[in-house]
Amino acid sequence: MKVKVKSIFAVGSTVHLAKESKTNMHAFVDLPEGATVLDLLERLPSIGPREQFDDIMINVFVNGRLCGFDHPLSPGDEIDIHIPVSGG
Repeated sequence: MKVKVKSIFAVGSTVHLAKESKTNMHAFVDLPEGATVLDLLERLPSIGPREQFDDIMINVFVNGRLCGFDHPLSPGDEIDIHIPVSGG
């Protein structure tokens, strides 16, 4: 199944997966049926290993709703990944 990752800027080296549109950048990622948000994150190399992230460090929105890592994905889902940053 394919899902659309809309916020590829947040996941660094996955830019090579991107397709440019007129309004934003996005990537399509192939996942097996029954995949979860965690399965998607583990496919994105710049997110890092599983031990280095948790629900607090990475906010994942599926079709506009904040979801946990155990949320099952469906074909055509649109995913936004937000990694909090700080600074001045």
